[in-house]
Amino acid sequence: MSGLFKSGQATLAFVLLVGGIVIEIAIAGAFVTYFLSTSGLGERLSARALTTAHAGVRDVQIKITRNKEWCSSVGCPYVYPIAVGNDSASVTVGWMSDDSDNYVYTIDSVGTASTRARRLIATLVVNRTTGLVQFSSLVETPIQ
Repeated sequence: MSGLFKSGQATLAFVLLVGGIVIEIAIAGAFVTYFLSTSGLGERLSARALTTAHAGVRDVQIKITRNKEWCSSVGCPYVYPIAVGNDSASVTVGWMSDDSDNYVYTIDSVGTASTRARRLIATLVVNRTTGLVQFSSLVETPIQ
């Protein structure tokens, strides 16, 4: 009878050892999954911030297309926020009249998605006579 109890004690130790190893592997897998998912999240947030900044530029483009002297009616430089879902953009618009028959608008749009932010600076040229609106430049610049 005593031999039967000794083999049970060894089995208990073996089961506890194997169970501990399985739990360690599960915890390590959870950490790896967490770190892989958060690295992809940062890239998605950055892409959302850029899309939100583009939305700010396009919003100003629509306003200027509807009224080529938009800044003279609202007063420039003009700063306003835009909400795009859970994200937001801060848009600054400035303008000047160049020597030719054009208005030149400068748009600075900073899109923010959670902890990420991206900035686009665009230059629009609007012909006073025809009302033609054209992008002179659209560049992404780093945020200081």
